[in-house]
Amino acid sequence: MTQNDDVTERASSLLEQAWISGVALDALPDSCRPAEQEQAYRVQQRLAERLGKRGGWKVGAPSPDGLPHYSPLPARFILDDNSRCRLDDFNHGNLEVELAFLLGRDLPARDTAYTREEVIDAVASVHAVIEIVDSRFRDWPKGDDKLSPLADLQNFGRLIVGEGVKQWKALDLSCLPVSLSLDEERVISASGGNPAGDPLALLVWLANALPAKGQALCSGDVVTCGSCTGKTPVNKPVRVTGHFEGVGQVTVNLTAGPR
Repeated sequence: MTQNDDVTERASSLLEQAWISGVALDALPDSCRPAEQEQAYRVQQRLAERLGKRGGWKVGAPSPDGLPHYSPLPARFILDDNSRCRLDDFNHGNLEVELAFLLGRDLPARDTAYTREEVIDAVASVHAVIEIVDSRFRDWPKGDDKLSPLADLQNFGRLIVGEGVKQWKALDLSCLPVSLSLDEERVISASGGNPAGDPLALLVWLANALPAKGQALCSGDVVTCGSCTGKTPVNKPVRVTGHFEGVGQVTVNLTAGPR
């Protein structure tokens, strides 16, 4: 086992334990804390493998010109619309309403880059989703260490997949009206709101970036493409609804109770 492999195994094992136990980490030990981005991605990929079958991806960027970041999503944490989630399962519960793409066919590695049109043709439907953003680190989002959260599945908690549409190509996904409601009270309304601008551009980027890491988008993958509502913290039981005009809505019920 190489030194990189050893670091990857130790870091991913500690993160897996935090995922399963719910006990947050102060930090990864210096001996296995990612020191550069490629190392963080190796830990991330191994952690996802430890957590089971992959069901999708998350990808986002801080601005239209910013470098995107991504993470695989374990299928066991991708939930159906109107699911229930216990607040005690999360160290830091934050809600984001996002647009996600369901892939209808594989986009395997090849010598030439996929065009936007080819990626669009691979999309089966577009969905409203809620991401519960979380962290296995106690002091998140404080601190200067940006690589450990990237290794930790990019602060993923759960993804709830709501209504979708197959006839979506005429929609301007960069400026769809979106809302977030808590117990039927609308608390956020926006138009667009994704810091990257066009979520479809993120999907195209991901389709072409993954093969360099030995990975690829596959039929059945759900790819969520960044928040359109910012982060909304929650600390009490509530029914959460997100809605995109022209796409549909998604609901999750956050409940009290032990793990």
